[in-house]
Amino acid sequence: SNLPLEILLMILEDAAEPTFSQKEKYDDKNPYATALSLCLVSRLVRRITLPKLLHTILLSRSHSVGMFANALRIQKAYAVEKSDLFFDYTSVVQRIWIGNSLEYQLQDSELAPEISMLVPVLLAAPALAIDCCYLQLVIQSVEDVSTSCENPNVDNGPSFFPGKTQSLTIMGHTTSSRIFQTVQKGSGFLASIPHLTYLIDLPFDSDTFRGISRGSKPPSFLLGLWLRDIPWTCMKSLE
Repeated sequence: SNLPLEILLMILEDAAEPTFSQKEKYDDKNPYATALSLCLVSRLVRRITLPKLLHTILLSRSHSVGMFANALRIQKAYAVEKSDLFFDYTSVVQRIWIGNSLEYQLQDSELAPEISMLVPVLLAAPALAIDCCYLQLVIQSVEDVSTSCENPNVDNGPSFFPGKTQSLTIMGHTTSSRIFQTVQKGSGFLASIPHLTYLIDLPFDSDTFRGISRGSKPPSFLLGLWLRDIPWTCMKSLE
């Protein structure tokens, strides 16, 4: 090609951008498809493509979590072998979305080893979005790693949680479930989170927000339920 290298790099980076806003369903067209194809071109193109590919990790089903965990296991093996194919995922991942699909659910006992494999990447990502059904499992996994890194013979004062998470979004929360009931009290992970967002999950035929907009229900009708569920004493870094 006669294109200057700078322009070629811009073209590759633009092509590698996942198409999350596509019209097609993700089942019909993988938003990472182009980036994955580019990774097969050459080692150099793979190196250029991976930061774009890994910037936002969308794990919409439990089996997607397993597939990403396997990718991390492969990278771990590459690191041991000092292979040119090794790439440090934790250096580029910025956002992780762990969703839930009733069609492809795994038991916690099956999913726990996969979530544990994700912990280094979870700790490195500034933004996490986690379905409420996986919240306890994710928090427990990152807490276990944090505890294992502490030296029991050294008193360092208040413990410092090693994660870089700045924003936690909880998805699938309903007005009838209390998702923090089973979360460990005094969680270092929750204590380190400065920003918390709830994405409420209501039935398609729900008239809750219609009632609020018409004035028949006060805005505090739902807000009170959400506020009651948050373990405020644990979340000491909220801004």
